[in-house]
Amino acid sequence: MKFYLIGFVIAFLIGLTGVGGGTITVPLLIILGIEPSIAVGISLGFSALIKIPSSIVYFFKGHIEKKTLFYLSIGGIPGVVLGSLLLGNIYRHNHLRSVILLMIGLTIVVSSLINLWYTLKDYRPTTNKYALLLPLFAFLIGFEVGTFSSGAGALGTLLLLSLTTLSPSDVVGTDIAFGLILSIIGGGIHLFQGLSDTNIIFKMVAGGVFGAVSGAYACMVFPKKPARIFLLFWLIFIGSVLFIRSLR
Repeated sequence: MKFYLIGFVIAFLIGLTGVGGGTITVPLLIILGIEPSIAVGISLGFSALIKIPSSIVYFFKGHIEKKTLFYLSIGGIPGVVLGSLLLGNIYRHNHLRSVILLMIGLTIVVSSLINLWYTLKDYRPTTNKYALLLPLFAFLIGFEVGTFSSGAGALGTLLLLSLTTLSPSDVVGTDIAFGLILSIIGGGIHLFQGLSDTNIIFKMVAGGVFGAVSGAYACMVFPKKPARIFLLFWLIFIGSVLFIRSLR
């Protein structure tokens, strides 16, 4: 029952605040006692399934910029493959497992701070001058997704806003499609390596369907920005706790 509830809560918070699922999912699963490497695999599987409906909607509305998605994919796919394989290799060495928790905590803190800065400053660059750098930065994002599954949404959005002239709707749609590709590939590799749990994933998705709908309606009632800021501060705290726990 708890995983149905977790899926509901995560999808609800995503619908209400727009904060990426991996940033919320991984720390919650770790708090529940799930091994960090398994939590990453579950998060990727959950993220992949939960993003399929929204990706379809954005695709048919024409808000996925295919050329930009191609540039992101040629960098992001090798990155997520390498990151996923690296995590599997680290997991096999017991003395290195604390490093995974440390990096997850650090990634959550950094990505939440970036997201918080973006939210408070309402950052809106319009330059398209450095768009050819997309594959390089996408590789780094893909690598981060494969290893820690946290912060990809915030980093992907910031990347597209910084290096392209896409409209806000196209940024969201293209970023969701990019995240879907990375989640499917990374989640598949984690599952193949035994670093996932399909039973938990399907329970979370079942709860997430209702959570996404509830979050979308709640967004019409509650102000999005204050809720987003509160959640980001909470994630910074949780990420710091995980980081400190890894040092013990």
